[in-house]
Amino acid sequence: MAQLSTTPMLLDSGTARALERARDADHVVLTGLAGCGKTSLLRTFEQYTSVDDGHMLSEDKAIRLLAEAKAGARLVIACRLWPDNRALAGLISSLPGVVARVQRRPLLRDQVKIFTGKLLGTEPGQETADRLHERTGGVPAFLLCELSPDPRAAFAPHLDDLSATAADLLLARALGAPFDVGLLSAVLVLDLHAVSESIDALRSAGLLQIDGAPLPIAADAITALAPVEVRADLLRKLAVTQVARGQPVSSYARPLLDLGFADPDLAAVFTAAGHEVINDDPAMAARLFAATGTGNSVYLARARALSGDLDGALEAVHSELEDPHADAGALLVAATVLTLRGQVGRGGELLQCSGNGLARGFAVTGLLGAGHLDQARAVQRTAHAQPTRSLLDTLGHRLADTVLATITGPPMAAVSTAVAAAGVNQAGTRTSVQPDSSVALAALICLHAGELAVAQSLLGKSVHGDDGRGLHADRHRLLLACAELLGGDLEAAQRLTPSREDGAAWEPREALFAAALDLGIARRAGDLRALRDAWEPAQQALVVHPVDLYTLIPLTEIVVAAARIGQFHRVEAHLDEAWSLLARLGNPPLWMALPRWHALHAALLTGDQAVAGEHLATLAQAAQALPFARALAAAGKCWSQVNRGDVDPVEVESAARELHSHGMRGDAARLAGQAAMRTTDRKAMTQLLDTARQFQGTARGQGRVSSDSLSDREQEVAALVRDGLTYRQVGDELFISAKTVEHHVTRIRHKLGAKNRRELERALSGVDLPRAK
Repeated sequence: MAQLSTTPMLLDSGTARALERARDADHVVLTGLAGCGKTSLLRTFEQYTSVDDGHMLSEDKAIRLLAEAKAGARLVIACRLWPDNRALAGLISSLPGVVARVQRRPLLRDQVKIFTGKLLGTEPGQETADRLHERTGGVPAFLLCELSPDPRAAFAPHLDDLSATAADLLLARALGAPFDVGLLSAVLVLDLHAVSESIDALRSAGLLQIDGAPLPIAADAITALAPVEVRADLLRKLAVTQVARGQPVSSYARPLLDLGFADPDLAAVFTAAGHEVINDDPAMAARLFAATGTGNSVYLARARALSGDLDGALEAVHSELEDPHADAGALLVAATVLTLRGQVGRGGELLQCSGNGLARGFAVTGLLGAGHLDQARAVQRTAHAQPTRSLLDTLGHRLADTVLATITGPPMAAVSTAVAAAGVNQAGTRTSVQPDSSVALAALICLHAGELAVAQSLLGKSVHGDDGRGLHADRHRLLLACAELLGGDLEAAQRLTPSREDGAAWEPREALFAAALDLGIARRAGDLRALRDAWEPAQQALVVHPVDLYTLIPLTEIVVAAARIGQFHRVEAHLDEAWSLLARLGNPPLWMALPRWHALHAALLTGDQAVAGEHLATLAQAAQALPFARALAAAGKCWSQVNRGDVDPVEVESAARELHSHGMRGDAARLAGQAAMRTTDRKAMTQLLDTARQFQGTARGQGRVSSDSLSDREQEVAALVRDGLTYRQVGDELFISAKTVEHHVTRIRHKLGAKNRRELERALSGVDLPRAK
């Protein structure tokens, strides 16, 4: 790097021409920022009397120089643009003859690339050149520093000439102080005039950009070179001043914390900073809240919970929980940890005495999850008897009413209420500490009701949107994976199942879902080896997590897998607990149908026809209230018959299409496929295999069917039908009769597995079609 000791001259064409004209003038004034090469140019005027740093010219010297000029001397003066110097201004205005001015400007981005190439002997890439320009502002002298082995040390001399006030101001800006003259004046204990002069001095030195931002290389150097106690003192003053003004303070609080300054006088600063960063960096928020000492236990617990430190969260509110009038926030944190660890009923009991409406809402969901229907109703009645004081009270009431309605009300009405409530209650869920999210509860209700598409829509917005982070982010992804699994898209289910790359353990609730997903994917893929490999982790997850209402799907998925590999005896007691829990809740059709469907398959796998008959009877009973249960009952009856070799192709196809209409495309394909293998009627076999292939294709494509299965004319008809045209209008567009359109639509419906116009429109939304002309 020895070639960096001298700076190569780099003049743009405009500056070069101005310089040539200036050599014919009587006197020359070279202006520009520090480090732009004024001194180097000064040396090229050999016949002139040279004056460097003219901006620092004294009155006496200015008088002597003027006398020399009047006696015939030619002057060349190099000076910065700021600050104003009366002596210099008077000298220049009094010089006899022609005075030429040449301004040296920083290098442009392309010039930085050329300049650096001359220095290093090889031209850098554009990305490197852009970074160098951003770091140095294109000032040649600063580029030399940046390219040196130790840029900060090399830059230090550029700070030596600064006044104490200018150095303090630059350090303040480097530490994040706003470009606010009033604030800087207060923090640095300077009058406004001194601040303005310092700003001008820093700008003329090239250390402060025109917008007031410190040049990055200068900010790095002064921050590194300033003593720790000086930095800490300035950060403290900035933080205290800004918190008093109600302004953001996290940019000061973080470095103070890193420097070890966490005294009680900064409690307000650290508390404010913790609230600022908790959404994006809960671990840092926890550090900030912990630094305040006592009085922030709930904030600290919330931050720790959001960062994944559940043990630390419980520790923070432990003393609060011993108080009979404990803060609702502390109770919610504790209940959240208990729920994530499988103690949903204990969490509900903890919240039932809270005066907070949202806490009571989760008390109801927790108690219902454990099967305590009467207790949940009592909490709900008490909550409704009290006045609604806030939005949280309203949200809590809505939450309790919604989940209770799935137990005691019309199932489909409860589904609509849950979906509507999810949109309202979702605000702030990503950064809240609650036992569950409204989206997760609504999606779970939809899964149990056979509304897979609705569940996927709700969860997809959370997983792929702004709520893709937070305490319940993994829960949302796991539930979405469950929806894809039930729909038969194994690739999507596998892709959505979160992985613990850092080796951290799942909390019991999420561990149970993840284990069930691994088993469900392996079972549906027919991978017996993978099924056996996934069995032990799943069985352990099941042992750790008590049975509750909200984990019936993973529980019964594990039950089917256990039956498949001869391990049903190890899960039978858990299944009995599930039936007991549902019985305590009055066997609600919405929550009972899907677990019974899975249990039916387990019974068929173990060959227990009597138990299979019981599950079928229960499904038939639930079918009176829940359309999904009706579809499962019909499909279950067919499956049981097919298992015995009794195949009614019409009944099987009807049942499979009903399953398909509820999104259970994978099960629909398997039912048709197994029936095809068991029937002795070749025509029926061909038809059922064709149906199975159609359903399997939609399952693998998440409902998106390739248009390749449709002829060119069928694609044209489908595109127009999708756009809402009537048969007559489609015929007019394609110059065919309405009757011919009807025949085409019938064939399209058959290929897409749609039994009516509504299902056809839904299916067409998932087909890649040419744009209708």
